[in-house]
Amino acid sequence: MDALMNSITILTALSVILLAALIIIYVKNLKKFKSKLLIGLLIFTLLFFAQNIVSLYYYITMMSYYVPAVKGHVFILSLLQTIAFAVMLWITWE
Repeated sequence: MDALMNSITILTALSVILLAALIIIYVKNLKKFKSKLLIGLLIFTLLFFAQNIVSLYYYITMMSYYVPAVKGHVFILSLLQTIAFAVMLWITWE
């Protein structure tokens, strides 16, 4: 395992944690408010959660198949995605 793939795996695992926190918050808020917006946010977050779980599985089990040219792009996308989820959690928490 190289450092870049380890970083990608860590970022994806962090995204899963952030998304799980968002799901918990949205479910709690949905019980209180019953809003269509919250339902949409919950579905949106659940789909990203599923995507990141699948990505994490593939990063762990098929890491050796990733060519070096792709690793940089995957790292940038994973980093941006993790930052976006962190911002969303921060905004939602307040």
